[in-house]
Amino acid sequence: MTAATHGKRSPAGAPERWAWLMLASIVAVVGAVGVAAGSIREYQVSSCEIIDNTATCMQSTLDIVGWGATATILAAALLCAVPALWPPTAVRWGTVAALVVLGVVSLIVLGRIGFSVLTVALLGAVLAAAQGWYTSRRRSIHGGEIEVPLGTLLGRSGGPDEANGRS
Repeated sequence: MTAATHGKRSPAGAPERWAWLMLASIVAVVGAVGVAAGSIREYQVSSCEIIDNTATCMQSTLDIVGWGATATILAAALLCAVPALWPPTAVRWGTVAALVVLGVVSLIVLGRIGFSVLTVALLGAVLAAAQGWYTSRRRSIHGGEIEVPLGTLLGRSGGPDEANGRS
C-alpha cells in the first residue's frame, strides 16, 4: 500500500507541488505589479487633451479597462494554486483546460489581457507534461523492483551460523 491510499502525503510529489506554487506566485506578483502600474493616472496626448481638458483625459489604464482584468489575473493565480494543493494528473490537466477557457473568455471580453492568461496556460501545459513524463519515467524505473533482504545487501546469505560456514 502506498502513502496516498492511507491518506498521508507522499514526499515524492513535493517538487510538483512547489512548481505549481511557484507558477501561482509568479502570476500573482506580476498581476499585482500590473494592477499597481495600471492604477497610475496617465496624461494622454490626444484630441481630448488639446480640445477639452476633462477628467477623461487623465484616466488610469485600470479605469479604462475596469476591474475585470484584475479579477482575471487573480483567477489565473488561484487556478495555478489548485494543483499545488491537490496534485493528481487529472487536476493538473483540468487546471490547464480551465486556464485556456479563462484566457479565451477574457480575450473575447477584455481584449489583450487574455493573451497573458493563455501564456500562463501554455506554461501550465508544459509543467503538467513535464510532470507526467517524470512520473511515467519514475514508474518505469521503479516498476520492476525486486525486494532484496537487508542481510543479502550487507553480504550475509542467511543467519549468523550460515555466514561462518556452519549449517
